[in-house]
Amino acid sequence: MRYSRLDALSVALLVGAAVAGVALLPSLPDRMAVRFGTGGAPNEYMAAPLAVALVPVVGLLALGAVRGVLPPGRDVPAPAWFGVALAAFLTYVHGLVIAWNLGIKLNVTLFVLPGVAVIVGLAFLSGRE
Repeated sequence: MRYSRLDALSVALLVGAAVAGVALLPSLPDRMAVRFGTGGAPNEYMAAPLAVALVPVVGLLALGAVRGVLPPGRDVPAPAWFGVALAAFLTYVHGLVIAWNLGIKLNVTLFVLPGVAVIVGLAFLSGRE
């Protein structure tokens, strides 16, 4: 499999999310809200260092899976543009969660739902190529 600039951009987005989270770690509460109910209220918390690392690490693993790196030898990886869309979405979600934990009390669920719809639509399109 050949790697493209889009693959590098995907990785850069997720690494940037991790770096931003680590930089903001001193300003974040010890236990961060990481999951939100349909009304937008948090319903699950975890230690801040784990919360800051979770989305970027899971994002890199997901990127590896959709681009055919994990598991090795996958015949038809998703197109590189889908990797960028996935990385951008996960970076966006990571930013929303960090913002909420910094005191910007927006309805995370409400802000995430349109992105979920876009990613599902793009996943459908990527399977048709």
